[in-house]
Amino acid sequence: MAAGRTHNVGTLVLVPIVTWIAWELSHHDMLVTSLAGVGCFCGIFISPDLDMRQRTVSETTLLRWSLGIGYVWVFLWYPYAMLFRHRGISHAPIFGTITRMLYLLGIALLVQYFAHSYADAQWNIWPWVNQHQQSIAIFAAGLAIADLGHWVLDHV
Repeated sequence: MAAGRTHNVGTLVLVPIVTWIAWELSHHDMLVTSLAGVGCFCGIFISPDLDMRQRTVSETTLLRWSLGIGYVWVFLWYPYAMLFRHRGISHAPIFGTITRMLYLLGIALLVQYFAHSYADAQWNIWPWVNQHQQSIAIFAAGLAIADLGHWVLDHV
């Protein structure tokens, strides 16, 4: 089982590879390339290890460098760690990516609910999701590749 720093280095190695492949497959589309590369890079912070009950290396780094904003991130992912067993379905390639993307969608829907209920906000997340389905899928593909790299490092 690889340590957190090893996973982060592995993800950082994958980022330029994923970015280059996206560049070539998209026939040099900068948006596709950026979304895939950023999705892969986000694998450091939206990692399969968010199912751990103790703080991860990425969370510790985020807390150190984010001037306190990292505490919000750690707080938001605490229920996820309670829902899933470490190295269970949330750690599996593809399925784990889907669980984390759905979890983020759930958080967005909760924010929307409270914004509508208590702040009389009029915005809705669904039109945005529908309008950006392809972009979300490309980002998720980059994240899934980072997750696959994480899984490989766990099993090598």
